[in-house]
Amino acid sequence: MHYHIQRKAIPSQFIQVSLSISSSKGECLKLQLGAWRPGRYELANYAQNIRFFQATQAGNPVPFKKTSKDCWEVFPNSANEVLIQYEYFCNQMDAGGSWSDDEQLYLNFSNFAFDLLGRSEEAITVNLDIPSDYSIACALPIHGTTLKAKNYQELMDSPLIASPTLQAFSYQIGTSLFKVWIQGKIYFDVPDFLQTLKEFSETQIQGFGDFPAATYHFMYQLLPYKHYHGVEHRYSTVITFGPDESLQETQQMQELIGVSSHELYHFWNVCRIRPRGISPYDLSKEVYLSEGLALEGITTYMGDLMLLKSGYFSLEQYLNELRKQIQKESESFGWRNQSIVESSFDLWIDGYKAGIPHKKVNIYTRGALISFCLDVCLVENGSSLQAMMRKLWNEYGKEGIGYTWKDFLDVLRAYGNSTTDIEKIIQELILGKTDIIPFLKTALATIGVNLSENYPNNPLRHQAGIIIDSSQSIISIHPDSSAIHECMLKDQVLDWNTDEASKKIFATIQRYGRKLILEIPLEENTYFPTWNLEISTSTTVRDKWEKIN
Repeated sequence: MHYHIQRKAIPSQFIQVSLSISSSKGECLKLQLGAWRPGRYELANYAQNIRFFQATQAGNPVPFKKTSKDCWEVFPNSANEVLIQYEYFCNQMDAGGSWSDDEQLYLNFSNFAFDLLGRSEEAITVNLDIPSDYSIACALPIHGTTLKAKNYQELMDSPLIASPTLQAFSYQIGTSLFKVWIQGKIYFDVPDFLQTLKEFSETQIQGFGDFPAATYHFMYQLLPYKHYHGVEHRYSTVITFGPDESLQETQQMQELIGVSSHELYHFWNVCRIRPRGISPYDLSKEVYLSEGLALEGITTYMGDLMLLKSGYFSLEQYLNELRKQIQKESESFGWRNQSIVESSFDLWIDGYKAGIPHKKVNIYTRGALISFCLDVCLVENGSSLQAMMRKLWNEYGKEGIGYTWKDFLDVLRAYGNSTTDIEKIIQELILGKTDIIPFLKTALATIGVNLSENYPNNPLRHQAGIIIDSSQSIISIHPDSSAIHECMLKDQVLDWNTDEASKKIFATIQRYGRKLILEIPLEENTYFPTWNLEISTSTTVRDKWEKIN
């Protein structure tokens, strides 16, 4: 199979795709487009971005029909090459989309390349019709402007950036070359950036014991507007981040380093240590997964922990990242309605948006905090979460064997010596619907850190249970507060004042074009605390974890 990609009118953001396929007499070519992509377990329906589909042989039309929203069947007239032509709209700039403009051509083949059913293992070449001054970043072998993939799985898992302004850097660890590609303006010290990447890469490799890749690609899209996204691939990652100028600030650079560490950890966890349901990927339909904790929770936790272990994060910086996750988790009550297993399963309908109030948990944030609790428990039992992940790597990842949810829990119990503490976390935090804050207080105290809650002078938030954003719109209402009977989400609070005599807040709000005055009770209960982490003994997180490989 051979793809030829060109752009006839660059500002249109359409690419013209020609696919040549050999055919035999009487063969039905079934072309299946992905309905989702690796790393995001929700339907994207990429077929909506295709127009002008046609099939020909020697210039003559070939009959075809769509058999589903994203599957085409083509019926060749003879045993000759079939030419499939279509256009794809490259208008999605994030780490999993495709984008075309006057500065670059950025492609995720999972968006628009077809899986030829029954012939998925055939080699695929891709030729790019691009200007001679364009450089190409891609994990696939490149010869001039031609790329070659062993099969469909390799093609769709190998994103590409082509641009005349693409900058290339690298560092070496053992026999592995790490290539760092940057598209966009650079406002930071590149040698320092590369050194940080190298240090956490070495720490992660040490944790797993090996890194079976001759070359790995960090592919950065630095954008002039606000953005934050990363997607893992077998031999590469794409990370979109902006505003680019903000990377002069320490906090913003920490965000970029954080997502970079997260995505590299996926090299082992998800790209190779993978649930059986996505081994290999079937992008044609939903694949329901219970393993959200393992896929993203552990990766989020480990991504930050590796930055502590590598020396990039100070202990205070690491605890601040943990504090932000605790703050976010404490403002959601989805755990009352769904376990993390149920929220993982429901990704296909809930996606990654906020969704309806307090219905689900965030598999990244809550998953990371559960992972922290697990790790403390495992360390206290002479093991660690990283030791458990190395076990999964050696037994499942290296062998390319998909694990089941039962396999994961069995390994976890084994590494926790089947203690009551581990079982309590499994039953209450993983399988159950339990407040995680008491578990976090216990786990943090174990390593010498005190978690305390504070209620600054903010009656609207702490006594009425209402959180507003910078535009004064209500974005959250505590489900136990009296305000749940008075206020609606998206009410804009125009003015409010506290009347201590009546123990009420009088608020003037605008609700979908109507101006109302609400009387909201001031309660004795307190809601939505702010959280602080303080080191309370000489024992430090670093001391605990650096003893464990």
